[in-house]
Amino acid sequence: MKKKLLALVSLGWIFNYAHRMAVPPLLPIIKSEFGIGNAEAGLLMTALLLPYALIQVPAGYLGDRFGRKRLLALSIFGYSVSSAMLFFASRYWEFVAFRALYGFFSGLYYAPATALIAETYGERKGSALGVFMLGPPVGSGVVPLLVVPVALNLGWRYAFPILAVMSSIVGVLLVLSLRGLEERNVRARLSIEVGSINLAIANFLSFMAFFGVLTFLVAFLTSTGMSVETASFLFSLLSLVGIVGSLTGGVLYDRLGRRALELAFLSNAFLIVLFILEPGIVPALVLGLTFYSVGPMVTALTAETAGKDNLGPVMGFVNMVGFLGATAGPYFTGYLIDRVGYREAFFAIAVLYALAWGIIKGAKKRISRT
Repeated sequence: MKKKLLALVSLGWIFNYAHRMAVPPLLPIIKSEFGIGNAEAGLLMTALLLPYALIQVPAGYLGDRFGRKRLLALSIFGYSVSSAMLFFASRYWEFVAFRALYGFFSGLYYAPATALIAETYGERKGSALGVFMLGPPVGSGVVPLLVVPVALNLGWRYAFPILAVMSSIVGVLLVLSLRGLEERNVRARLSIEVGSINLAIANFLSFMAFFGVLTFLVAFLTSTGMSVETASFLFSLLSLVGIVGSLTGGVLYDRLGRRALELAFLSNAFLIVLFILEPGIVPALVLGLTFYSVGPMVTALTAETAGKDNLGPVMGFVNMVGFLGATAGPYFTGYLIDRVGYREAFFAIAVLYALAWGIIKGAKKRISRT
């Protein structure tokens, strides 16, 4: 039952990311049809960010109070239908509205899913969350292989209902296969543990750095004289190695606990500096391992800072603050690039990871003194 739970919940998270990242590879076609520029195109992605972030804590509480499996199924069906509705978007602002609706329903997923996995797997939650955190690299990496051929042969609109049918099947299987797995918690509390605040701040800095790198990595590499093809290859390599990084990150957390996260933050800071000085295949391989290992570690540590009656809200709170960092990271990095250049901006990203390490290390010392 545990393996079935993990497989289905992880599939739901993969499709959550697949729907989210289905728009970027289709942007040239969508921009042409709606006659929009780059700023309007960017809004198609950012339209989902605010509702996604704001719903995190309520989603965690609702999952604890009324049943996480129910909320996960609602999220899957909701984000599938709202994404499929893009088929009917005849105007640009209709597209934006449907993306915002998708952001709301997709935001219902993370907190109850991670709380359910952490509670189910207990001592081995790190390894299980490492599997769950395959969602970003797998969902983001696979979806272009589906939506681009559909768009070229049938039209871009058909890509979204096809993807919605696939994700809805996961929702049906989740409802049918996990009956009786959990009960409602009538003592669920909508509260945040003080110990999670430092972790949330570190997560904010980590997400700033993570999304800053993802947004500008190819541009940084081409600024060094590297070809677009080679730069794109290194970007893809980073994500592919990230699959292994996510799995090993979870295993390391089960063995080392908080120290694993400290090591990951510090390693990311060092390896980004190394990558700036000597960009290439080997630094990309090593960086990919540590770069994507942070997700399961932060999630597992978050679960340990929460109580049984507020696990969902705490998971949602740390993710919400981190996601706010994700929205700030690309702008912060782009601003620095415009002001001081690519190398200096990427050095600043390394500093963000070092600051995150310092916060986690300092929090550990304060805990040990008390």
